[in-house]
Amino acid sequence: MTDKNGIEIKTGDIVEITGSYFKTDNGLYFVEYSNGDPGWSGSDYCLRKISKRGKISQAKKTLCFWPIAVFVSDRAKTAEANKWNKEHAEIEVKTGISRAEVVEFFKEKAGELTERICRDSWNFGEDSEIVKKQINIQGFYKSISAAILAKA
Repeated sequence: MTDKNGIEIKTGDIVEITGSYFKTDNGLYFVEYSNGDPGWSGSDYCLRKISKRGKISQAKKTLCFWPIAVFVSDRAKTAEANKWNKEHAEIEVKTGISRAEVVEFFKEKAGELTERICRDSWNFGEDSEIVKKQINIQGFYKSISAAILAKA
C-alpha cells in the first residue's frame, strides 16, 4: 500500500494520519506491522503513536490501524466514521523525525524472542518449524532496525 504521495509504506516508517473522523486518530505513528511481515497475519498496517520528536507514546490509546478501524458501539456512528475516513483520511510517510526509539523498539522485540527460541528449541527441537518461524521473525526485527540505522 502507498501513502497519499505514492510512497510505499513499510514496517519501521514514520507516518502521519490527517483528516480522520475522530481527531484522536490524527497524528504521527510508526508502522509496527505491515501486511506480509513474518508473524503478522493482518492485511492492514498496525501503527503505534509517537511524538513530534519521535518518542513512543506511553498513553492509554496508542494503537491505530490503516485503513483506520473504527471501534464504537453505535452502529450509525461507526458507519458515518467509516464513510468519512474513506473519503477524507490520508496517510503520509514522514522524514526528518528521530527514529532512535523506533530502532530500540525493534531491537527489544528481537531480543525478547531469544528466550522463546531457546525454550522452543528445547521443547520441539532446533529444526522444528516453530523455531524456524521465530528465528525468521527475530531476523526480520533485526533487519528493520538495521535498515533504519542505515538511512540515518
